Amino acid sequence: MTQGDYRTGAIEVAPGAYAFIQAGGATDAGFLVEEEGVVIIDTLMTPALAERLLAEARRVTDKPVRYVVNTHWHGDHLFGNALMPEAPIVAHDTCREDLATEWDTHRAFLRDLYPAIYEEWRDLPQTPPNLTFSDTLTLHLGERPVELRFFGRAHTRGDIAVYLPTEGVLFAGDLSFHQYIPNARDGFPLAWADAAERAAQVECDVVVPGHGPLGTRADMDEMRECLLRITEQGERSFAEGRSEEEAVASLDLGPFAGWGRQEDRLPPLMSRLYRELRGEFAE
Repeated sequence: MTQGDYRTGAIEVAPGAYAFIQAGGATDAGFLVEEEGVVIIDTLMTPALAERLLAEARRVTDKPVRYVVNTHWHGDHLFGNALMPEAPIVAHDTCREDLATEWDTHRAFLRDLYPAIYEEWRDLPQTPPNLTFSDTLTLHLGERPVELRFFGRAHTRGDIAVYLPTEGVLFAGDLSFHQYIPNARDGFPLAWADAAERAAQVECDVVVPGHGPLGTRADMDEMRECLLRITEQGERSFAEGRSEEEAVASLDLGPFAGWGRQEDRLPPLMSRLYRELRGEFAE
């Protein structure tokens, strides 16, 4: 399988559990059809995408949306909150805090990154989570428990995953990138590797990533190996007094040399790693 050469759209990964996979490493999402209603997992960035996600859910059920889950605070995963039916929006405690603090600067960053679609979402109001937790939270909408879990700082300081223990399915959000260099612009590369290891220890046969193709626990392990390969070389460069630019230039990605988004993601990843190594991020 090559980048972009993978199945996209709404994919049923377990009875009533659907991954919503986009091409080219764009943001993934999902939804669960439970006995008492629907759980939306991330709401995407533009009105068109949010409506498409809702349309896929309505295609399989007429049950109401009971909960919306935000795996973290980045706009490509939650600007669509404003388009969702009225329901509790669930996230980690820090997701709400970071969304409020970073709203203006993050919108400016996404505007510059995706100028062609800025007009589509520029007027969407900030719609933050209104039900937050710090460690774990279980939703009960029928016989199947829907577990929301925090594994530690990773892509942001408040990434959560949605786990179906009876089905062996993990909606990992941006804890896991498949076939694309992990985005650590707001991340904690060293801590992320540990969080990904903890997440991969749950019993799961299916992993829905935040970006890239549908995968398995092996794909999450592979992403962690990629992250470790980068951080280990970065730590050596840091110890040898090399600059961040020199550290990036000297990277040997080995089996991950074909992974996408290297040019824009490796420099900020190395920058965050150097800050982490300097002890700039308090617990």
